[in-house]
Amino acid sequence: MLRTLAKIVQILDDTPAIYGERRKGQSVVELALVTPILIILLAGLIEVGWFANNYLTLLDVTRAGARRGTVLQDAQSPLFWDERGSLVPQFYFDSQADGNYFKTAYDLNGLSGETDTTRLAVRYHPTFNPTGCNTANRTFYHEISCVMLASMDPLRMTPENGVDDIIISGVSIENVDASRGNAWLGTLGSDWRPLAANVPQLVVVGRYPTNANECEATWDGIGTPALGALEPRDPFDFNYSGDRDVDDIADETFAENNPARINVTGEDDFDEIVGMDVPAANLANAEKQVGFALFGNHRITGTACVGSEWTLEELSRVVNLSSTFELDDYGDPEVIAARRMIPGQGIIMVEMFWQHRLLLNIPVLSPVFVAIGSERATISVWAAFPLPAVEPFISFD
Repeated sequence: MLRTLAKIVQILDDTPAIYGERRKGQSVVELALVTPILIILLAGLIEVGWFANNYLTLLDVTRAGARRGTVLQDAQSPLFWDERGSLVPQFYFDSQADGNYFKTAYDLNGLSGETDTTRLAVRYHPTFNPTGCNTANRTFYHEISCVMLASMDPLRMTPENGVDDIIISGVSIENVDASRGNAWLGTLGSDWRPLAANVPQLVVVGRYPTNANECEATWDGIGTPALGALEPRDPFDFNYSGDRDVDDIADETFAENNPARINVTGEDDFDEIVGMDVPAANLANAEKQVGFALFGNHRITGTACVGSEWTLEELSRVVNLSSTFELDDYGDPEVIAARRMIPGQGIIMVEMFWQHRLLLNIPVLSPVFVAIGSERATISVWAAFPLPAVEPFISFD
C-alpha cells in the first residue's frame, strides 16, 4: 500500500522511475504541443476583433454620411444635383467583362453633352479623379461620398476589387389615404401596394437621383441580360397609371386633358411630384442603376443592374407602422384617424459594401477562414436619416 502511494507521488511529482532523477525536455515537448493551439486561438480572437472593429467603423461611416445629407439644402440638395454625375463613368465598366452591356444604356439617358469627363467633374472617384474631394463646390452625392471616405480612415476603398461601393438614395414618402379611393394606389388587384386594405398608408412617391432610380433589366434563363423590370412601377408613379398624374394649378388644361388623370367619386386629382421616366422599350435604353453608385461594383441580386438593394416595397414596409404601434386594426375608426395623421417625410438611405480581408494571414489559420468563406467576406451596412430636402408635398383635393 505504501509502495503504491509512493508511486502515485512520484507520478504527480513528475519524477522518473528512479526517484530523484528528473526527465529533461518534457516541458519543452508539452510547450511545443500546446503553443500552436494557443497561437491559433489568439490569432482567431484577433481576426474576430478585426472584423468586428471594421464592421462598427463602416456602420459609423454610413451614419456620418447620412447625417451630413440631412443638412444639405438648396443648391446642395438632391433637387439641384447635376444628374450628369449620377451614373458610373463608362470607362470604369469598360474595364469589366460587361462593359459593352452597360455602355449603350449609359450613353442614352437624355442628358446632352454627357461624357465621362463631365461625369467625373461632378463626382468623386479615387482611382480616376483623386483630387475630386478637394473641390470647393461639392454638391449632394459628391459631398456625402467625400465625408464617408474621409471618415473611413485608416480603412480604404478599393474600387478595383469588384466589391467596394457606396450607394446613396433620396426617398420621398407620402401618406396616401386609400380609403378615399382605391384608384389612388392602383386599381388592379395584382398591383403591389404597402397595405392591401384601403386605409391611409405610407407610400414611396419619389426616389433620387431621378435618372438612376429603377432597375429595368434582368437575367434570362441562360445568363443573358434581358428587358424586365424589378418592380411594377416607377418610383414617382405610385398609382400605377403609367403616366404623370399632375393636377398643374398653372395649367388646368393639361390636367383636364391628361388621359391618366384619376377622378375619384367626382373629386379632383392630386398634385404629384414630377420625375417619372418613360418605360424602357428595349434593353439598350433601360435603366440599370438604382441610386447614386460611387463605383458601380455592387450588382443587385437577381438582376442585371447595379446599385441599391432596397426596393420600393421594402422601403414602404419599413416606414409603415406595424402592429407594435397598434395601428393595424383597420376596422377601428380611431386607428384610421390616427393613420391619417402620420406625416409624409423625406429619407436619405446610405448603403456601403466593403471587402473584408484577414489581418494576420497566418498560413495555418487562413485555410480555416477560407473554408467558412470569411477570408474576403463582404461587409454590408446601411443607415437611414430624415432628408427634409425631398419631403413631398402632394396635395389631395
